[in-house]
Amino acid sequence: MARTETDNPLQQRIEAVIRDFSFDNYGFDDVDIALHDYPDDQEWVAALAHKVLAALNEAVNG
Repeated sequence: MARTETDNPLQQRIEAVIRDFSFDNYGFDDVDIALHDYPDDQEWVAALAHKVLAALNEAVNG
């Protein structure tokens, strides 16, 4: 399942930003196609959003 089941609105927003990013503008056409054509198969989006959020929390909270 691609969509996270987290209640954290910030993580949900990060996931939305990842999904909306134009990967094809940077040569990642396969990623862009996967996100748009097979969104329910992209578990990595939630995992990446979780890692980004953890890094931001660490940077802010020390």
